[in-house]
Amino acid sequence: MTVEPVRVWLVDDQASFRRVAAKMLSAADGFVLTGECDNGESAIDLIRDGGPGIVLMDIHMPGIGGIEATRRIRAAHPDLMVLLMSTYDVEDLPAGAAECGAAAYVHKEHLSPDMLSRLWRAAD
Repeated sequence: MTVEPVRVWLVDDQASFRRVAAKMLSAADGFVLTGECDNGESAIDLIRDGGPGIVLMDIHMPGIGGIEATRRIRAAHPDLMVLLMSTYDVEDLPAGAAECGAAAYVHKEHLSPDMLSRLWRAAD
């Protein structure tokens, strides 16, 4: 029985972070980068087909930020797991982060295939 890889969408306005995260995902067993973009508006369009899968969503971006984009994506696709990302300490997260429907907050420095696997298995 072949297990399908978990689809991952990457949303971050920093191209350098997207490159690093994409390399990490390409080296990780069980995950496939399905799409990437640099703002919340594009994320909503990119993810219109939904899935099961994981959205790695930066909090602060131009236009619609990650918190509002997460609300909209989760309303349209409740089967998607959205992980908010930033460099904030947990106690410094912006208002609304806890109520937007994200499954968890991940500090960008701690993003790893192992961490994604644990969160995906826990949600299953």
